[in-house]
Amino acid sequence: MKLRSFVLVAAGIGIGYSIAQKMHEDDPEVVRGPQRKAAGSPGLQLVTGQAQRIADQASVRSLDAIRRARGAIRTRLGETETFDDAAWN
Repeated sequence: MKLRSFVLVAAGIGIGYSIAQKMHEDDPEVVRGPQRKAAGSPGLQLVTGQAQRIADQASVRSLDAIRRARGAIRTRLGETETFDDAAWN
């Protein structure tokens, strides 16, 4: 009786291990997102870099404009307290 139970437990562990191995394999049917690769031509790299810099500058200027607008609104409303601007920094 004990030997049969041991064989069944061992078989269960073996089956579980083989299923776990198959589940951890890469599935060839899964579509992967775009991989980061260097652009082919130096001209394209230059344009891409400049576009990223312009986008970064636009983000900074936009946040600065929002901060100034909030400050102006506070001034007009007469609020003298300083609020935590951690979300805007």
